Amino acid sequence: MNIAVISDIHGNLPALQAVLRDITSRQIDRIYCLGDLVNFAPWPNEVIELIRAENIPTLCGNHDLSIGLNKTEFDFSFKTNEEHKAGLKAIAFTNSALSDENREFLRSLPKFIRLEHHQTNILLTHGSPRSVSEYVFEDFPEDTLLDLMDDYVADVLIMGHTHRPYIKYFGQSKLAINAGSVGKSKDGNNRAAYLMLTLNDKGPLPVADIIRVSYTLEEVQQAILQSSIPNIYANLLIKA
Repeated sequence: MNIAVISDIHGNLPALQAVLRDITSRQIDRIYCLGDLVNFAPWPNEVIELIRAENIPTLCGNHDLSIGLNKTEFDFSFKTNEEHKAGLKAIAFTNSALSDENREFLRSLPKFIRLEHHQTNILLTHGSPRSVSEYVFEDFPEDTLLDLMDDYVADVLIMGHTHRPYIKYFGQSKLAINAGSVGKSKDGNNRAAYLMLTLNDKGPLPVADIIRVSYTLEEVQQAILQSSIPNIYANLLIKA
């Protein structure tokens, strides 16, 4: 059985469409989404509606949580004052563009998805199990991560939020994965990323692969430039 896990779309419809086409071309049995559907590129409604049309089980990301509550400011990874100001304008755009129905959908999203395959417990979450906003980068302390997985009864922990994919096996008993970002990569590779997980009966842990997919970056850049979203976000697409 193969499952695909997507995350951090951030309103980037062309990237989501390209990833779904790639998934369709493979033998994928189920798709899950770790959240952050909105805020950054100018298609928040279209992204949500496509996710809903495809019946993809979806978690609540930190952006989904705050936009769902119509917040005008919330914390995420600002590095400079310029990025903070740009972030506020992006939030304002998303809040003004989002339909009431889609805002209600964001408010309805859960924090976890749990799967079980041959007594292997798989936990899907956006940030970490203890906080939708906690960043679990690849250099996160291993002892803390393993304790966290034990606390939340997870043999396999699948996360998003950092926009930096990785796969870490801890012997034959534990596996931590970041699925990367569909809509806004931050790992030096500006292609969309998603996770393909192969569940089999040959071992206690599944086989994980990060898949990269090209899409029309220029289309997204032009759409950002033609909207009230700050131009800095068009540049960040290329810089990744």
